[in-house]
Amino acid sequence: MTGIIQKIKSLQWQHFVFILMIVAVAIGSDGCKTTGKMSKKERKAQIELAKSQLTEIINGTCTRPLEAQERTVNEIANKHFKDPELDKMIEDARQVLKKAFAEKEKQKQEQIDATRAELLDMLLNKDDKSADELEAELAKIKAMNLGNKDINDLISKVEQKIDGMRNKKNVPLKNQIENAFQGIADASRSGNASQVMSLTRNTLQLFSSEDATVLIIISKEGSIVDYDKPTTIKRYLEFVRDQKASRNEVDTYQLDREGKIKELDLIKK
Repeated sequence: MTGIIQKIKSLQWQHFVFILMIVAVAIGSDGCKTTGKMSKKERKAQIELAKSQLTEIINGTCTRPLEAQERTVNEIANKHFKDPELDKMIEDARQVLKKAFAEKEKQKQEQIDATRAELLDMLLNKDDKSADELEAELAKIKAMNLGNKDINDLISKVEQKIDGMRNKKNVPLKNQIENAFQGIADASRSGNASQVMSLTRNTLQLFSSEDATVLIIISKEGSIVDYDKPTTIKRYLEFVRDQKASRNEVDTYQLDREGKIKELDLIKK
């Protein structure tokens, strides 16, 4: 009986000791927790650091991106130091960044407008640049990564134009001439004067000169051919432009030693 009582007492003592250990751990843990409050010295140091950061932003001497500067201002504001001078600096910094973002957006739009004009000039190719020259200019534009839909669409059109210029060598000369005539007629009909001028200039490059002879066949029976009054390629292109239609196709042509067309025979489609 005495042994049983001793065991019970022993178990009760162990239970008591276990509870004391739990309490001690709990107290120790609470003692390690921070109160979330900072000392006056720490608060003063953080305020001075914040003012230093804001001063750079306000004076425009901060070299970090505008987005990073904006994050810094917001982080300082979210600490709620309740320091009147610091609050004023936060507001000043926000105004400075607002103007900086507006100027950045303005410059980007100006860059987009200038790039759009440059791409449109490349499509017209008034200076008759080669495919390689256009491609080099296009590469510089693509490297800018403007991320604008209109610019991306124009880039695709210029790429198509460059591909077309390179593949043009594989198109028979007869088709090149007839496509040019039809292109001038279509552009004239739609009122696109600049495209008419560009197509006319490019077409003339296929000929030995603006005065290369153009003969229009009125009738043809065997070896007997009846021609209309002779004209020049320049005058004929002006005729197609004014009529807004291409009613003749290529019958034959003669080339000079340089591979340019010196005489062109046309016949009604």
